Amino acid sequence: MQRIVLHTADSIHLIPNSDILYCKSNNSYTTFFFINRPPVVVSRNIKEYEQQLLHFNFFRPHQSFLVNLEHLVKIDKTHGFSLVMKDNTLIPTSMRKKKELIQILNRQLQIQSEAEHFQVKP
Repeated sequence: MQRIVLHTADSIHLIPNSDILYCKSNNSYTTFFFINRPPVVVSRNIKEYEQQLLHFNFFRPHQSFLVNLEHLVKIDKTHGFSLVMKDNTLIPTSMRKKKELIQILNRQLQIQSEAEHFQVKP
């Protein structure tokens, strides 16, 4: 299990990457939102966490957000191509990131299809 270490003023949190829904930037602070726990605010910018989490199926659709694609439910095209997360939060996608997101999702779908095709059935 991969975990991230989040340092706050009063604690050090060890959080499994899979528990992170998304991160939201507020200048030099980043708020982490989780599946089943309250948000955690850290005094580091989102770019530092982006570099750590990109290899674990995270994507930065907008300068203020970093999302865990495992918790993406759908893409809402009526709200400017917003990402709808498991908790129903709408995350904006910048115009320049839209094409990259579609490529990533198509690649994941292709890999999933290939894996299912080659599974050995009893």
